[in-house]
Amino acid sequence: MKPAAFEMVRPRSLDEAVRLLGEHRENARVLAGGQSLVPLMNFRLATPAVLVDLNRVEGLAGIRAAGSRLEIRAMTRQQELIDNPLVAAHAPLLAEAARCVGHVQTRSRGTIGGSLAHADPSAELPVALVALDARLEITGSRGTRTVPAREFFRDALVSDLAPDEILVEIVIPFTPPSARISFRELSRRHGDFAIVAVAAQYDAETLCVAIGGLEAVPRLCTRLMDMVRASGFMRAAIASGIEQELGSVTPNDDLEASGEYRLQLARVLLHDCLCEILPA
Repeated sequence: MKPAAFEMVRPRSLDEAVRLLGEHRENARVLAGGQSLVPLMNFRLATPAVLVDLNRVEGLAGIRAAGSRLEIRAMTRQQELIDNPLVAAHAPLLAEAARCVGHVQTRSRGTIGGSLAHADPSAELPVALVALDARLEITGSRGTRTVPAREFFRDALVSDLAPDEILVEIVIPFTPPSARISFRELSRRHGDFAIVAVAAQYDAETLCVAIGGLEAVPRLCTRLMDMVRASGFMRAAIASGIEQELGSVTPNDDLEASGEYRLQLARVLLHDCLCEILPA
């Protein structure tokens, strides 16, 4: 199929892009890598009248270390998350999640910011950034604000972005060199979105676990984390912690997988990830 007719505008600056979004509001969509938006437009599930193309805006791509944090500009291509040594050194969980995203051809166009703004429940990068307690810098007509990744996702395909706002940067605290990480997912085929994905990181007295694909937004597994922490990070507490965490979940139930299947898959992946990283 072909998309409905639309106008393409190509701003050269962030200020110009924000102004254009403010003018067109709900009739406009941001075009980053296009790997999610263009298929939706081809099936006419999205019919924006105006596309605001960010690919000519200077300064929206790049990765740098600043103090004790990693700063990733939103137009950074997903493949760069795998190839860049700064990500491998300071956010290895994100690099591991990126390896599960699509294929090299799609990762070479798709952007980290585009994936987050699209807010697909089964996307890998959002669940990794929830586990890593990343913060997202957003710019709009009313100025710049920062939102925790754990508060950014509102519903399936719905983020905290207003119509005139653009996600410009992702800030991640450095992962300690001694940390142990695990990222696991199950998808129908290599490169497909995850049916369920789990991101976990452990270091000394700190444990972070998040799960994606199970519900409309990524879940930070606070009950599970608290129970395992209270046990002294013993593996014996994993099973009961998982049941406490998942006991109140109403899982996604769709053509990809039933809710019952997703719950069982979540149990298995959570157990495997925690057994991989916990010391005993």
